[in-house]
Amino acid sequence: MIRPLNLSALALFTVACTNSTAPGSACTASATLACVTIQDFTFSPATLTIKVGTTVQWTNTGPSAHTTTSDAAAWNSGTLSAPMGGGAYGGGSAGGSYTFTFTATGSYGYHCALHPPSMPQYAGFTGTITVTQ
Repeated sequence: MIRPLNLSALALFTVACTNSTAPGSACTASATLACVTIQDFTFSPATLTIKVGTTVQWTNTGPSAHTTTSDAAAWNSGTLSAPMGGGAYGGGSAGGSYTFTFTATGSYGYHCALHPPSMPQYAGFTGTITVTQ
């Protein structure tokens, strides 16, 4: 079940985030870091279950600029650049990345603001982070 984040919960939501558009921001998953790849109008994985205190890093590896934008306004990465050099997919150099630390349980839907799911061709370009104790 996806529940919108209410504003009182948002006030209690402590955020640690960074935004990098520099290439080479590769992500290595660990007990406290989860990785999501953005490529070809998909988030991979599209659904993710993590524990409170985990940081999620989104990295753009596809040929287009994208964002990761919370449906409930909890975060907005701004534009994450596509990879540079080596052709459309960057030849191994990552595009922009963004990290966000989840400090409250709940279900957080998100999308790309540049390619919103309200447009039929991007209807599936969404993701969900479920945060548990």
